[in-house]
Amino acid sequence: MKKSIFFLASVGAAVFGLASCSSGNGGGAEAFETDSVRWADSVVMDGCRAKVDIKGLYPGSGKTALADSVRAWIGGRLEAGVYDNSGLRVSVSSLDDGNKLVEECGNTLMSFVRTDFDGFVADSIAVQYEFDFSFGPEFRSDSLMSYFFSAYLYTGGAHGGSLGVGQTFVANTGERLTAANIFEPESLPEVVEIVKESLWEQYFKENSEPGSSLGDMLLVNVDTLGLPSYPPVFAADGLEFTYQQYEIACYAAGMPSCTVPYDRLKPLMRPETARLLP
Repeated sequence: MKKSIFFLASVGAAVFGLASCSSGNGGGAEAFETDSVRWADSVVMDGCRAKVDIKGLYPGSGKTALADSVRAWIGGRLEAGVYDNSGLRVSVSSLDDGNKLVEECGNTLMSFVRTDFDGFVADSIAVQYEFDFSFGPEFRSDSLMSYFFSAYLYTGGAHGGSLGVGQTFVANTGERLTAANIFEPESLPEVVEIVKESLWEQYFKENSEPGSSLGDMLLVNVDTLGLPSYPPVFAADGLEFTYQQYEIACYAAGMPSCTVPYDRLKPLMRPETARLLP
C-alpha cells in the first residue's frame, strides 16, 4: 500500500532540518525565514528504553502575521502530541523561541517516560518507547505557505502509530485555510465525490483485487464518507487530502491520500481563495 506524502515528509524534515533557510518566492512569503531546531534525548532503565526526537524548521525572529500564525500552529500541534501521549500539559512560556519550545516539550515527555519506567522496573517489565516529531515548510508561493507536521509514536504493542497533518496559511495575513473557507458551502458534496474518485484512482486501485471498489477498501460506509478530519493542503500540483491512520481504513492502508489538480477544484472554491492559487 502506498504511503502518505506527509509520512514521507518526516524523512525529508530530518534532512533539510539541519540548516536555516528563507523563502525566495517573493510576496508575503519572501521575508519568511526559518531556523533549524532540535531536541533529542534517550533513557535506559534496566530493560526499559526510550528515545525522544523533536526537530524541524521553525519561523525565525521575524514578527509578521504569517510567522506568528505558523508558530502558534506548530506549538499547538506539539502541545497536543505531548498531552495526547503522556497526559501532561506543556508549560510553554513563549512561542518566539523554537529551541525553547522543543526543549520544554521534550522534557515533559521524558518526565512522563521516567515515571512510567519506575513502575515497570519495579515490576520487572521491559518496554520500549519512541516519540518522533518533525515539521517544516512543504510548499511556498507568493500568496500561500503550507507546513507539515509528522509524528511517530510507539509505547508498546504490535506497532507504533503515525500522524501526518498539514496546514496552509495565507502569506500576507497568516490566516489558516480549511475546507470551510476554501470551498463554497454548496460545493462541498461535489468536492467529496471528487476526493472519493481520486482516492480510488491514486491510492487504492493499484493494490486492490480485480472487481474491487473503494467501498471494499474502507472501514467506513463509502456513501457517508466525508472530507478528512484535518484541512486539505495547498501544494505545487494541487490540493492534497490526507486521512489519518484508522480514520477510514485499516492500519495496513497507512494514511490514504490524494492530490486533486487546482483546475478541477477552482470552480468550487470561494472567489477570495481561488485568487490565491499558485
